[in-house]
Amino acid sequence: MPRTLARACFGALLVGSFSLGAEIAAGQIPSARTGSAQADTARTASGQTPSAQAASVQIAPDAFLDPVAGVLFEAAQANWASVDSSVVRYTALIQQRIAAAIRTPLKDRIIYRNETAVRAFWDKDYDAVVQVLGTRSQYPGRSIAVREGDLDWLDDLPFDEPFEPGGERLLFGLGDPDDEDDNDLWIAHPLAFGADSLYRYQSGDTLTLSFPDGRRLQTIQLDVLPRQADSHRITGTLWIEPESGALVRAVYRLSRQFDAIRDVPEMREEDERGSFRYVPGLFKPWTFDLTMVAVEYSLWNFEVWLPRSMRMEGEVGAGILKMPVSMDLSYRIESVTTQSDLAQPETAAQAGLVERHFESRAEAMAFIAQLLSEEDGVEYELAVDGFADERNSFMIVPEVRSTVATSPHLPPPIWEDAAGFPSDQQLEDYFNTLAALPAPRIQGIPWAANWGWARPDLLRYNRVEGPALGGRFEASLGGPYTLEASGFFGFADLKPKVRLNFERTSVRRRLRLGVYHELTATDPRGRYLAFGNSMYAFLFGRDDGEYYRRSGADFTWRPPVGARESFEFRAYAERQVGVPTESSFALFRVFNGSWEFRPNVDAGGVEEGGVELRLSPWWGGDPFRRQFGLDLYAHGARWRTTGETVGTNYARASAVLRAAIPLVYPTWRLGLEAGGGTTWGDAPLQRNWFLGGANTLRGYSAAAAMGSSFARGRLDVARTFDIGALTIFGDVGWAGARADFDAGDFLYGVGVGGSVLDGLFRLDLSHGLNGPDKQFRIDLYLDALL
Repeated sequence: MPRTLARACFGALLVGSFSLGAEIAAGQIPSARTGSAQADTARTASGQTPSAQAASVQIAPDAFLDPVAGVLFEAAQANWASVDSSVVRYTALIQQRIAAAIRTPLKDRIIYRNETAVRAFWDKDYDAVVQVLGTRSQYPGRSIAVREGDLDWLDDLPFDEPFEPGGERLLFGLGDPDDEDDNDLWIAHPLAFGADSLYRYQSGDTLTLSFPDGRRLQTIQLDVLPRQADSHRITGTLWIEPESGALVRAVYRLSRQFDAIRDVPEMREEDERGSFRYVPGLFKPWTFDLTMVAVEYSLWNFEVWLPRSMRMEGEVGAGILKMPVSMDLSYRIESVTTQSDLAQPETAAQAGLVERHFESRAEAMAFIAQLLSEEDGVEYELAVDGFADERNSFMIVPEVRSTVATSPHLPPPIWEDAAGFPSDQQLEDYFNTLAALPAPRIQGIPWAANWGWARPDLLRYNRVEGPALGGRFEASLGGPYTLEASGFFGFADLKPKVRLNFERTSVRRRLRLGVYHELTATDPRGRYLAFGNSMYAFLFGRDDGEYYRRSGADFTWRPPVGARESFEFRAYAERQVGVPTESSFALFRVFNGSWEFRPNVDAGGVEEGGVELRLSPWWGGDPFRRQFGLDLYAHGARWRTTGETVGTNYARASAVLRAAIPLVYPTWRLGLEAGGGTTWGDAPLQRNWFLGGANTLRGYSAAAAMGSSFARGRLDVARTFDIGALTIFGDVGWAGARADFDAGDFLYGVGVGGSVLDGLFRLDLSHGLNGPDKQFRIDLYLDALL
């Protein structure tokens, strides 16, 4: 049975009769190249429903920054407001892939992924029919396998209904972004009537579409610039075909991050009444940022624009929890019937169409399932489970449920390149397009002030400050500029600490200029001034940090907000002084009169200027597959003892390699970590390398080994489960002067551990095997390899 015969079965959705026949259409997908012209970029988002009265509203006189923008806008608005009924029906192979992760300094941990492939039969007169070719989901507590005999897996199927020609084109028709009553994340559409009061428009370059037969089509870029930053307005670029006003490509993002308490009136009222006062500042605010949406359309038979691909990226935030989410959607159009096709003089008899009658819709759907089964060699049936009843389309599924997880139609995970989806280079181009747009103006001077419990990083405890209370003031200065002032006061050392930052943020980077007088740790990435180490110090008297005080100025270059911290460059000039241990209190040591914290490192008073560069790439996202990461660090500086005039140069460098390798998929994994570093020249004591504790050498106290060079490694063997792993491990480490290296001086530690969510939460029981500082340790910490 030819596949085109099954594609003609849309009419079976209507009880009665329909005709069967073959549909043949020729479509061409263009390749694109960018040229220069005097038009600028356009953006679109979701907005209001057009009305005849709104069409008479006059355009704001300052809406268009050039004449071409006005012409493009009028053509695009007319196209958007019209209902395209030229497409009667189409068939498409649709592939979708989604991933959501928890972002941490080490790596992004995938907590949800799905890949889906369906064949959609859309007809303008009937409900769509969706043939489920394959789907697989993975999340904590759920493996990829599909159970036989039930349709529970349909609840995990993210695909509902195909694109409807004439529908909203900015989101491929997904959802109804115009519905402000049911959706707090509605977007003001830049082509809606009256949108010129919310946006301004500027034309840009041309985009030339080249077709296989040599024909070309030009589109013009239209920039959509919000008059002010707002969580319901977008900023981006649209490419418009000027004659028809059709949207060919769009790249856009939210002009301002969505904050649930700030932007939802009901939640703001709840917050003002104190309903959220018991929610720890650790998990506030609640935010969502749509960082990039890119949609592309292809021209079918030089007649109609149909979807080709869509990419969405965003981030959900709950305080310290940051969860990046990505989605890819690909359409491969297989056949199209248009009104012009129906106008051809061919009759049904000439086309070989056959009329067939059904007594019920169920009988018609069963007939379609039979046709599909004969074509693919896989038995299909109509899904009648409760999950399927909630769908907007008729779902036809394989009788043998497990075949959906192994279907050859399934795309690879979203972190792998695949045909039909945007490539890495295309994604880079999308972000470059957004980066070229001016930052939207923010109305007024938005500001926020927090202290103590209101933020997770404004309370801390350590052996230098004792309990320390912090506060932070943040204000937007307009556009991409922000000002931040923060400070701490320690109740043991009675010393105030302050920092003032001036930052510029864009789609590509964050640039920060700061002045400070603050307490810091010798290894800032060890998070010794964060919540975890503070709790250990307060409860058990175990503080793993080594601290000193610094005063000066620095310049920092980092990835943009929402991106993984894969690099950091810092240039600084500062004065450093040692700080003594001032606190002697720990809750579970309160009745031990002789106990006291271990002494802090004896850092000397120095004046230092230098630069630091850290690169932290990571490859692999699947928690059951191979993962690799590097941590490369380079530091060069010149210093002198305070009061002296003669300076000394030094340089430091380190490299740490991490790998997680499946031994027996998916139940056993091997975790490897190896690193080393050294110093050239004479460096201050606080610039030594320190080993000991959960991050570097388990089974030993902090700073059990220190020196101008180090070498360390660790090996974990893990039995993995859907939600976590049980581990046995061994660590080895050495630190000292490079000239004094002796393999007999290595320290060894062993232990067992358990983790949740690919090492997001980790508990280790470890014991050192040699050396004076060996001990039995219990470590509960975040962001482990396994």
